[in-house]
Amino acid sequence: MFKRRRGIFKGVVLYLLRSRPLSGYEMLKELSRLSSGRYAPSPGTLYPLLSYLEAEGLIEARETYVGRRRKKIYAITEQGLEYLEKLMEDDEFRELVKALEGGGEGGNLLVAIRDELVYIDEVIDEVEGDDAEVLREVLILLRRLEEKISARLRRLESR
Repeated sequence: MFKRRRGIFKGVVLYLLRSRPLSGYEMLKELSRLSSGRYAPSPGTLYPLLSYLEAEGLIEARETYVGRRRKKIYAITEQGLEYLEKLMEDDEFRELVKALEGGGEGGNLLVAIRDELVYIDEVIDEVEGDDAEVLREVLILLRRLEEKISARLRRLESR
């Protein structure tokens, strides 16, 4: 049933949305986490698929705004849940889901840190206007983090 890659990816997206609505960015991040960084599709692969799934009635999107940036949040529909239920009957798909769920256990710390830093970078882009106070506070937090990492590195290197 899942010899075609698109069919598998379609099922994985529905599987991710079964527990809660997610933005496209959150889906990319979750796939990276679950696969310990081994698999993360490009936005150019994910977003056309989301449009397709929405047109098929398997998911629905609603728009929200974060600052001035428009953000779409995707949720699985009843039709999507029924489709996913059928997919879960397929041995190959169940094995894929099992591998994804198992791959994220403990996770890869470096992948998780990179994901969070990318998110922070995006949030900083959302600081509106000249909100110097917010930027100062972010800088203080980053400097504190730098000091913490530097101190730990010094301890490790002195062993």
